[in-house]
Amino acid sequence: MAELVSIKDISTEDRLILLRELGYGSDGVFVTDKEGAKIRDRYIDEPVRIDNMLILPGSTIILDDNPLSVASYLEEFPDVF
Repeated sequence: MAELVSIKDISTEDRLILLRELGYGSDGVFVTDKEGAKIRDRYIDEPVRIDNMLILPGSTIILDDNPLSVASYLEEFPDVF
């Protein structure tokens, strides 16, 4: 099983480094794709803020850290944990 690592307490600078390594970016507030378009949470259809982003194990899907998105992700990908 993959080791879980919380990004809740890492700096914005470290979050930006992580996003770049995953092929994403930021406008300073929101997570963006390579073209600069805001990444939207696939479950709540809201732009994902860099200070509230969540990346779950086994994916590079960027989500908003909220209960609905987490529950929806786990329902869609039940074998992740």
